[in-house]
Amino acid sequence: MSTTAFVLTLLVLCYAVVSGLVKRWYVAPALIFVLFGMALGPFGLGVIDVGTEASNFTLAAQLALTVILFNQASTLDLTAVVRRRDVTFRLLVIGIPLSLLLGTVVAVFLMPDLPLWEAICLAAIVAPAEVALIDALLEDRRIPERIRHALSTESGFYDGFALTALLAALAVASERTEPDPGLGALGWFLFRTEVMSLGVGLVLGALGGAVIAWSRQREWMSDTWAQLSTLAVALVCFQVGERMDGSGLVTAFAGGLAFAFAAQRAGGRPDTHVSNAAGHLLELGIFAMFGAYAVIAGWRDASWRVVVFAIVAVFGVRLVAVSVALIRSNLSASNRLFIGWFGPRGLGTIVLGLLMIEEGATQLESWITEVVAVTVTLSLVVHSLTVWPGIKWLAAREPADVPG
Repeated sequence: MSTTAFVLTLLVLCYAVVSGLVKRWYVAPALIFVLFGMALGPFGLGVIDVGTEASNFTLAAQLALTVILFNQASTLDLTAVVRRRDVTFRLLVIGIPLSLLLGTVVAVFLMPDLPLWEAICLAAIVAPAEVALIDALLEDRRIPERIRHALSTESGFYDGFALTALLAALAVASERTEPDPGLGALGWFLFRTEVMSLGVGLVLGALGGAVIAWSRQREWMSDTWAQLSTLAVALVCFQVGERMDGSGLVTAFAGGLAFAFAAQRAGGRPDTHVSNAAGHLLELGIFAMFGAYAVIAGWRDASWRVVVFAIVAVFGVRLVAVSVALIRSNLSASNRLFIGWFGPRGLGTIVLGLLMIEEGATQLESWITEVVAVTVTLSLVVHSLTVWPGIKWLAAREPADVPG
């Protein structure tokens, strides 16, 4: 394990040296670490070895996703989320459920031997979009601000919606639950994992932001501890969400929104330098291990059905769902197409796959490994290659940074 830690640390250092170049090339850093993992893992040179148990990856992956979601939310303006509620509401309430429904239909059609609950789980695993994987999608000013904002807000909530669908399907199908949980129990489950998690996250984030701002105004807290406390608030949000049997990921994202709002109301801006660095460090390590253990094995064993399912889910289902959700919005056709195309799959898909295996779906482990490996690698490659031409295409049709 010490050799693995040394190798991963060396990879991060090497990447840091050329990180600015990679960003200018519009390549997802995760893709580079997946390739490193493939070369250095058990199917390559064999210098990365962390075992094959899902539990070895799940906690680190959840923590990485938690910090990333919190940081992503903290860059958003909560008042803008409310002001643009028409687009946000359509993407969250229409687009995400429609993506899950269409993904389930595709899974049932391509894999007819799967029970319905397993098809729902596979659709949920491949659904979450993670726009933060490619920095240019959030930072390039040629993309109108309303588009960047819509992508960021949607991807922040996607993991929670998909996790709820996955756990609900598992709860209904599992033999360990009551034979007939009833609509009331299922409704309470959905309320707890979405509404309650959202509310608790908003409260915790607001309290954390207000306390930190209050302390800094009185010069009781140094800059270093202000940054560390931001990371602590993100982790507290996740832990509380999990302890109340809700969604820690939803709680963390909501907490980031409220944290930034409270800090701005106090006259400051949240300092997320340390939490950003921690999130990226954890994320890149996870992608290296993913490349080492899952990618080659997943592609080697994947059937044509898995490959077709991944292609349709990533590039077809999302386009249809987003286009339908935004039909009556004030966004142009080019805006809708851009949002629909750029929904990179990454850490959220990996985390949901690991959680499903840990929840006892071991009979689906090979399916999950194949679907996750094919989906994530296809998305990383294709979306990395299309970011630059996609931005140029959109910039030629839409003025940048249009308010509204």
